[in-house]
Amino acid sequence: MTQQRSPARYPTGGDYVDALQAPGLAFSDPQLRAGTVKTDDLGMPEPVSGNFASVFHVYGTVGEQWAIKCFVRPDADRHRRYDAIATALQALHHPALVDFDYQAEGVMVAGVRYPLLKMRWVQAQGLMSWLESHLSFPDRVLSVAAQFADVVAVLERAGIAHGDLQHGNLLITANDELKLIDYDGMFVPQLAGLPANEKGLANYQHPRRADSDYGPGLDRFSAWVIYASLIALATRPNLWRRLRASDDDTKLLFASADYLDPAASDAFQQIRTAGSAQLTELADHLMSFTRMLPAQLPPLESVTAGKTTSATPVAHAAQAAEVPDWLADHLDTTASPAPTSAPAGAFGQPVTYSFAGRNLILARIAAAFALLMTAGGAAAYLGWTTAAVVPLIGWLLAAAVAAAVIASTYWTHPLTAARRRAAADCVTARRAVVAAENEVRNAQHLVVELEASGAAQRQAIAQQRTAAVRQRDAATGHAQQVLQQTLQALQQQRSNWHNSQQAREQKRLEVIAAEHVQRVLASTVIAKNPPPGIHAKLAGALAAHGFRTAADFVEYRTVSGHGQYPKTYIKRTGTDYGTYVENIGETRAQSLIQWREAVKTRAEAQAPRSLTAQQRGEVAAELQRFHAGLNAQENAAKSQARGAIDHAKGVEQAAQAGLDKQQRDVEADLGAKRANLERRAVGAQNAVTAARRDAAQRDAALTPLKRATMPRYLRAAAGSAPSWTA
Repeated sequence: MTQQRSPARYPTGGDYVDALQAPGLAFSDPQLRAGTVKTDDLGMPEPVSGNFASVFHVYGTVGEQWAIKCFVRPDADRHRRYDAIATALQALHHPALVDFDYQAEGVMVAGVRYPLLKMRWVQAQGLMSWLESHLSFPDRVLSVAAQFADVVAVLERAGIAHGDLQHGNLLITANDELKLIDYDGMFVPQLAGLPANEKGLANYQHPRRADSDYGPGLDRFSAWVIYASLIALATRPNLWRRLRASDDDTKLLFASADYLDPAASDAFQQIRTAGSAQLTELADHLMSFTRMLPAQLPPLESVTAGKTTSATPVAHAAQAAEVPDWLADHLDTTASPAPTSAPAGAFGQPVTYSFAGRNLILARIAAAFALLMTAGGAAAYLGWTTAAVVPLIGWLLAAAVAAAVIASTYWTHPLTAARRRAAADCVTARRAVVAAENEVRNAQHLVVELEASGAAQRQAIAQQRTAAVRQRDAATGHAQQVLQQTLQALQQQRSNWHNSQQAREQKRLEVIAAEHVQRVLASTVIAKNPPPGIHAKLAGALAAHGFRTAADFVEYRTVSGHGQYPKTYIKRTGTDYGTYVENIGETRAQSLIQWREAVKTRAEAQAPRSLTAQQRGEVAAELQRFHAGLNAQENAAKSQARGAIDHAKGVEQAAQAGLDKQQRDVEADLGAKRANLERRAVGAQNAVTAARRDAAQRDAALTPLKRATMPRYLRAAAGSAPSWTA
């Protein structure tokens, strides 16, 4: 009776490896119980480990192959999700969908039942690598695009969304048939109200997709991206190289950044300008979709309806199952065929072998007849006449027939047949010895490989330890370097700042004087105190262009045109191009600048010559605040450096602790595998001993039978040697 699983503890990938060494005990499904789990070089089940599950490859007994997903993390909604998904997919029967079966109590680990996913193993090539080798076959790419549109339309009409449409979940068989895999994030109507459990690959998702977007329209943007990419590659294969890096395995043609600003996207622009009206239309559609909400997107079938083709299922070739190591430990794989029964007695016991029997009687009759015929032939030869030719030939033929009968009785005699069978048994036994010895050598070789693997893993862990120390040292050095740079920068600020009270007071006095001059300039209005040559109308024109006071301009410039009168421009700043004011020529502009300089000179003469007591106090307080701020920054930099160094030490200690656990796990795993191989080697050695003993017994049984030769048989037929004793 199996136990109920604890929601807080799920098996690790290693636990499943141990359990699946005996699939007949671990699995509940009859097909899986009778199947064989794919193993590694050491004969252990070989998993493909992921973030929340380990996947194993199981070979069925009649050619089926299955991918078995075993979970390593609990999920409260898992049963509801997978049961609903399996039910919905079974109702579709689409050739692009693979068999999908969720089994809540599918696998037993340490006496406890856990769920699994059973999926049909697809012998196919990933879409990315398939495209790499088929870009020169646009009709085949278009066929895949049509199949993709077809399965997307079928799912859409059923209210189902895959949830993670991307190149990694699309496979192409040898017959160019599309297969859609990985249904973990799928939405079906029965799951309405639940949150999404994954967001999919970013390069295929709408830029505004949120966690709340979990419904039947979930795939629409991804479907458009994939369909547009396939059509673009079928139409312009060179886009594959132009829009992708050689080692980019995260996208087909579009990246997530392209959806944020389609107008500036190189991918959209190259597809739109590829010279195909269809591509331009598809790119424009996709660009417009990036500005919509995900729920507002139209389904792919709204444009591709009537252009899709359905795929036909493909039969996978059966592959012969191999006997795994775990089963070899419990089966006598060196057992020879049942020994052929000897004519009498048992191995190792004295036996009397005799040529007696019907064969010998018939041989004696034939021998007697042959002698008579030979005698008659001799008489005819001695009394030779022409009339005796025919009788002579008849006698000789009769003698030859009698000899053939004797040979036949010898060949079919039980002793002769027993000799042949014993010889064949000896050959079989010797082959069994060779096979058993090969198994011993194979086990010894696997032990050597295991030790080499262990040494490599230990070396890798040692390298990781060294890397962790180096990373700590690098982080510590970086923190110290940053601190040193910060302290130097702070010191530079101290040097650049006027540290003395007197220097700061002088600087403050200069600022106050400059502010006084600026206030006087800003309060001196041109219209109220016009410079020479500037009458009220010109003052109004200047004011209309923003020149009301002496603070609104600094200088002027005159530009001579080609065949035109010179123009004078009033400049607000030294770098300003200037503003043209009608009727302000160079003379009036010069008068305006001189007037401003006179106002400035009077203002400078009237500016304060010393600071008040309050202002001096403000300067002292400012100087104190400056030094206090630099001190605070210095202390913060030192504290940050200490924190970074402590963090680096903590990361290194955590890494070393993780490596300690990894090393313990490696040693435990190596110990378990070593024990398994030792048991296998002992079993193989026992099989060698048994095979050699069996071969010796068969040789012993064959030895006396070797004396059943034709000469002895002829002597027995003549009555001179009827039998012998072994």
